[in-house]
Amino acid sequence: MLPRENTSWPPSPWDHAYATYAENEAWYLGDTKRLQAIYRRQGQATHTHRGELHTGGVVGAVSRMFWGRPVPPGEHRTRVHIPAPSDLATLSSDLIFSEPPEVTLSVEDKKAQARLDVIGNSDDAHAMFNTMGELKSVFGATALVTRWDTDIADHAWLECAAADVVIPTFRSGKLASLALWTEHRDGQRVYRHVEDHQPGFIEHALYLGTADNLGRRVPLQERPETEHLALLVDGDSRMLTGIDRLTASYNINMPSRAWRKRGQLAHAGRSDFAGALQLFDAIDETWSSWMRDLKLAGGKVIVPDAYLQSNGRGKGAFFDESREFMVGINSPGDPNGAGKLDVVQFKIRVEEHERTLYGLYKELLRHAGYSHSVWGEYNSSSQATATEVEDRNKASERTRDKKALFDRAAIAEQSATALEVDGLLFPGKGGGRFDLPQVVFPEVSQIDPEKGARVVQLLSAAGAASTQTLVARANPDWDEARVTQEVEAIEAVKQSSRMVDPAGVTF
Repeated sequence: MLPRENTSWPPSPWDHAYATYAENEAWYLGDTKRLQAIYRRQGQATHTHRGELHTGGVVGAVSRMFWGRPVPPGEHRTRVHIPAPSDLATLSSDLIFSEPPEVTLSVEDKKAQARLDVIGNSDDAHAMFNTMGELKSVFGATALVTRWDTDIADHAWLECAAADVVIPTFRSGKLASLALWTEHRDGQRVYRHVEDHQPGFIEHALYLGTADNLGRRVPLQERPETEHLALLVDGDSRMLTGIDRLTASYNINMPSRAWRKRGQLAHAGRSDFAGALQLFDAIDETWSSWMRDLKLAGGKVIVPDAYLQSNGRGKGAFFDESREFMVGINSPGDPNGAGKLDVVQFKIRVEEHERTLYGLYKELLRHAGYSHSVWGEYNSSSQATATEVEDRNKASERTRDKKALFDRAAIAEQSATALEVDGLLFPGKGGGRFDLPQVVFPEVSQIDPEKGARVVQLLSAAGAASTQTLVARANPDWDEARVTQEVEAIEAVKQSSRMVDPAGVTF
């Protein structure tokens, strides 16, 4: 539903979620200035507890975070960010959508299927799915929305939006409506376009407020970005869809843990970053320490004061590196009776830093539900067998399968909705109302070919499996029809080999 005028923004309880979204986004973008601003807010803390700063009841011991530690004035401290957060989000998307799902109707209708292919199986749709997978990983959820504009495309299409521009409304755990918003700033004035998706219509509203207040509702014509919508809505500022389906779905990454007792937020979803921010911070601290070692490792020469040449009174002194001969200086406590040039060379702790980073990356992947082999075991000291590698990959596959459950539901819902809207807007091209389509993700398991062949051979020799089972096991990506066709071909070859050639028979 649309928010009330002159209320705080974001509205409660989503203001709590949006604070988390902003923090996750800073890590995702690798915006170190924003990270420092977030973790240096000691002055904005509301109270202290056991000597630690807290904000609004949420533990905020920001000074413990590497990016929150203040740097003394005049000191330059090496701080480098590793894009582990964005890598994790990309990995999550790749495991699900690098091989895109196939969206098919449950009934035989070639014309409608061709139209559905444009909506859900095109390159544009696949590219959007990849973006959706990445945003889900960062923010914990996305909205999948049916879009159309007869002036720019001759078909409906699907679009995703991150959770940080979405305000869903749930009833009994199910999505009842979904509002998306866009912000336009004009100095201190902030315009917000809010579109509320309800079954049967989409209501558009434009508000003029401030950074933290929604403000009053104003005509859509006040902004060039929303001016065209004024021609499409009715007197209630609604765009009728002509269908009873919701033109938006809320697609979570994984179920929420931290917010499960917070009403509407219980259905908001969980980011892959949840509980991993300190690991991101530790990775950056370790990498920065390594880079600091490199800076300090440059050789330093300690020169006695007597070897320096004066630039004049009050102008300092310098050491002439080009001099080939220097006279030794007798100094108390020097057994050799001459001053020495001391060379200092600090050690670069390569192995210690690399092992620490490797351990942090392993823990990060384990926390996110992935096998550490997906990023390469670049510091593994042992050779893993094919069976061990396959077992390790099971963790990634289990996580992928769980996440795909939510993707499958959202893609099916909005593919059916878009196809129905498409039928109303472009009659005769194949669109119309159909049951939810099937959304099939390809298998990700990659069985070692040699191992698979040995298993099939052993099963065949023992007579422990039918030809149908053997063919299916040897070709796990084949559907049932193709397996049956191959079995029939094998049986035909066997039958022909049993036939006796009459010309070869002697009496």
